[in-house]
Amino acid sequence: MTEFAQLVRGALLRYRSWPDGTARLMYVSDGCEAIWGFTAGQILADEAIVWHCTEPADRRLIRASFRAAGASLQPWSHEWRITGPQGGMRWLRGLGRCKPQPDGTLLWTVLIDDATHSVRARLQEEASREQLGAVCDCLADVAVQRFDDDMRLNYWNQGSEKMYGYTAAEALGRDIIDLVVPADLRRGTREKLQALAREGQTSLPYNTWFLRRDGRLVAVQGTAVVLRNADGRHEFVCVDVDPENLSRVEGERASLEAQLRESQKLEALGTLAGGVAHDFNNILAAILGNTRLALMDAQGQPEIVQSLEEIRRAAHRAKDLVQRILAFGRRQNTVRKVVDMAEVVTEAVTLLGATAPGSLRIDVDCDPDTPMVLADATQLQQVLINLCTNAFHAIAGLERGRIRVRLSAHRGAPPAAQPGELAIVTDPSGWPEVNVCLSVEDNGSGMDAATLARLFEPFFTTKPVGQGTGLGMPVVHGILRDHQGAIQVRSIQGTGSVFRVYLRGVEGAERQTEVDSSLMGLHAPGDPADGTRILYVDDDELIARMVGRMLDRDGLVAHIYSSPQVALDAVQRGAVSYDLAVLDFAMPGMNGLELARALRRLHPDRPVAITSGFITTELSQKGPEAGVAELIPKPNTGTELIKAIRRLAGRTRQP
Repeated sequence: MTEFAQLVRGALLRYRSWPDGTARLMYVSDGCEAIWGFTAGQILADEAIVWHCTEPADRRLIRASFRAAGASLQPWSHEWRITGPQGGMRWLRGLGRCKPQPDGTLLWTVLIDDATHSVRARLQEEASREQLGAVCDCLADVAVQRFDDDMRLNYWNQGSEKMYGYTAAEALGRDIIDLVVPADLRRGTREKLQALAREGQTSLPYNTWFLRRDGRLVAVQGTAVVLRNADGRHEFVCVDVDPENLSRVEGERASLEAQLRESQKLEALGTLAGGVAHDFNNILAAILGNTRLALMDAQGQPEIVQSLEEIRRAAHRAKDLVQRILAFGRRQNTVRKVVDMAEVVTEAVTLLGATAPGSLRIDVDCDPDTPMVLADATQLQQVLINLCTNAFHAIAGLERGRIRVRLSAHRGAPPAAQPGELAIVTDPSGWPEVNVCLSVEDNGSGMDAATLARLFEPFFTTKPVGQGTGLGMPVVHGILRDHQGAIQVRSIQGTGSVFRVYLRGVEGAERQTEVDSSLMGLHAPGDPADGTRILYVDDDELIARMVGRMLDRDGLVAHIYSSPQVALDAVQRGAVSYDLAVLDFAMPGMNGLELARALRRLHPDRPVAITSGFITTELSQKGPEAGVAELIPKPNTGTELIKAIRRLAGRTRQP
């Protein structure tokens, strides 16, 4: 035994065990010292030192495995962990066999060796397989299989179940060639895989047809990858996808890229529109302000007054158009007020007239008893423009295209949708007794049921490439949602479509007659604000000169500057004295907020106002933080500016 033990790597042990479970160590070879760090004499004198090295959780498992092997007289095999005297955990592997003795005992011969490297390698491999399996199971549309060189499956992910119809329980252990390859292709497939491993290749792409569980063929595009196990055997991993899914994914990717490009175009257009509108606002402010001054000079000359009034009305229309451009560019906050829908319809149809086809007839019918609504007029005009623009496309090519726009009162909540209609009620509760119905009807091509169902889906469009973004109807839906409104659509292919928009009426609101505000805001003699010194700064010299004339006319002392830095230098030097400062917001070098902060540091008791063509949420928040007393929108006729200045100037003159 001793000579044999010298030839064996590891520790050789002899045990005798009794039926009552007791056992005694009879022999241990010198190899034990390399295993546990103790000599054979030490272990034979106190076998417990070996058990103390064993991890507590593993001791019970070792005893249980010994008893099971002894009861069945089968070979024993087990792996466990130990911690040596010098520290550090290692893995041991034990192999043993027992021989029954005449006295009823069992004589065991056991070989124990250090298996740390092989066990760790196996555990790492198992962990890698589990991680790979967890990843592959998340690939619902990718089928992944792994099989040995005998073609027996040992991994089958959920994507394989979906593609081929077999569950993992049905597939594992079976020959993959017999399972999914058509009979006439099996021999060739098997030879290709064997040649792949034999010739040292690492992968093989393929496009073929495989069999499903139900007998149907499925197109497959995949790659077979060759791996080599630690024992030198080959293993294969196949990754399969459905080419139709690839085409669909590629199509979706291309569609998303196109949508992104359209969104970027819209964002760039909105930014450009905001910038253009800002510059145009300054021009309009000069036109409206000088028109106001001219009207004051032209009193008693009706022909001149009439011409100036036409200029003023045209400028007001341009002003409203700029507000719509700013709203499109998201450069202006939307404001709700009581709105006469007849005016909204009239102006929207007027704007549409410039772009409508020449053969198109637009009929407008506005019931004078239609109630007012609390809404943003610009957004409601956008709703009507979008609906009419869709109608333009629907009637394209017709010799007698017709759009009928009708505005009327509607009692109660919106009606329920009829069969074949699409209805969206963004908020079904709280509708007043009398509401508003705005309908747009055309005699165009109409829509089928599938198109109608996707009408409000973002980026969905039936228009040719380059003629539509698919955002028009989603914008309509978003605006109506913000207004707690509703929309109902009825369409018959080949006949036309009817869109009905329902808005909540405002009880008790009356229509206001238009008041000429061109001369409003003139001061009365003896006004306490007279003589107030105003510091006005605007980088647009045309506006600066116009405001200077207006302030002089209204009995206010004006100090006008077109450079914020020059104005600040003059104040710091004491070259100019003022009671109230009015500053443009968008100026080069130093904007209105920065100049306001600098002036407030010098004169914290003197109010500062800012005028701007687009008063954003950010400006509304930062203005008070900078000590700004009021934000004045422009362009205006000068009335709002003079009123605000006199209101603030009056505060400075209060005792």
